[in-house]
Amino acid sequence: MKTDDNIKKFLNKKSLLKYRLNKEVLEDGIAYIPCHVQNMEDIICKYSIRDCESLSSEFSDYISDFIECIPIKYPIVLEIYGSKFTEEEKKIIIDTIAADGDYDLGRTIQENRHHRLVFGEMVVGTVISGILLALIGKYLGDIPQEFFYVVFWLFADSLVRYLFIERGDYQDQRIVAGRIASMKVEFIEDEENSPFPSQQ
Repeated sequence: MKTDDNIKKFLNKKSLLKYRLNKEVLEDGIAYIPCHVQNMEDIICKYSIRDCESLSSEFSDYISDFIECIPIKYPIVLEIYGSKFTEEEKKIIIDTIAADGDYDLGRTIQENRHHRLVFGEMVVGTVISGILLALIGKYLGDIPQEFFYVVFWLFADSLVRYLFIERGDYQDQRIVAGRIASMKVEFIEDEENSPFPSQQ
């Protein structure tokens, strides 16, 4: 009985996400993502080479996970706390974040274009198979009708799934990629705001 009570408690648990965002992240219509780093290696992938840097996967995942919790209407500012970077290092970080965001946005746009092309093919396939179904009774009576039913519903199922499920997901991916590509970066050299004890 205790286990059933726990399950009911978990199902009825309310989220405080909106309160937390308003208190910790949102200010004057802008979402600020705080990020503490020790050095360049926390941001730039260790496999990168000079003038062709990319972000570390852990850093990228942190940003993406954070952004998913923030309503899409808010622009993003990434606040980097901790290490005191030189002007050259700041430029490298800003350029790398912008470049990775641009690559991700470009890849997402290409994927969305591909899905729209597939959607167009599904429309054409649905229309053609529907016409063939309508003609079977009159002119194509010798051809098994079940084959055209299977083809028609295959196209129609893909079409409906795209319209009512997948299209929204692809749009969300496009928005997230656009937000990351539009993200601003600020450097805050304030050890008091560091989430970790200062390392001597």
